[in-house]
Amino acid sequence: MSLPRGVLSLIVVCSILVILAVLGLFFDFSSLMEFHPNIDGLLLLAVCLMMGGIFALMLFSLAKEEGWLAHLPVFRKKAAAPAQSQPANPAPAASANPGRAAEKSK
Repeated sequence: MSLPRGVLSLIVVCSILVILAVLGLFFDFSSLMEFHPNIDGLLLLAVCLMMGGIFALMLFSLAKEEGWLAHLPVFRKKAAAPAQSQPANPAPAASANPGRAAEKSK
């Protein structure tokens, strides 16, 4: 299995940044910054969650694009359902609002 060089470099960069974000979250909770409320702990938590989420989403997108998730039943393409026939003459607009039609006829 050969990967294009651009895809491989994107996977490496995204993986490293997700790992750094997880390490930052671990540091935030292990140093008890979250239990002593200060702005540093909250900002570290927010930045790590944001960076981890963005780059994890990018990894997911790359995996889906490369077809690595095709064996999962959620990502298999389903056969198109046959389209139901639409009526040839749609109902007139007056029947959509019978109160207005009754007013106009008076």
